[in-house]
Amino acid sequence: MTYYLMKPCRTATAFVSTLKKPARVDLAQAAERLRVAGWSVHDVKVMLILDGDPELTLYESGKILVKTDDPAAARGAIDRVYEAIGLAAPVVSA
Repeated sequence: MTYYLMKPCRTATAFVSTLKKPARVDLAQAAERLRVAGWSVHDVKVMLILDGDPELTLYESGKILVKTDDPAAARGAIDRVYEAIGLAAPVVSA
């Protein structure tokens, strides 16, 4: 099981999650899995933008940027994305 850290973004009203254990995410495969899970996905090659409330951006490094000021909403959205792409990842720090 992979764990992640979540912290407020310094430059925007958002939260950032990073994987504690380095991993590379195959964005093409992740996009397909997210679409199957019901997400609206924009693949811009270097990242995936996931429409919704909140909006999320998934990077190849596994980092996720969540555009919200609500830590509970951010945590829930991050959990759903990691679960959909096969990286079940409970929060260890907020």
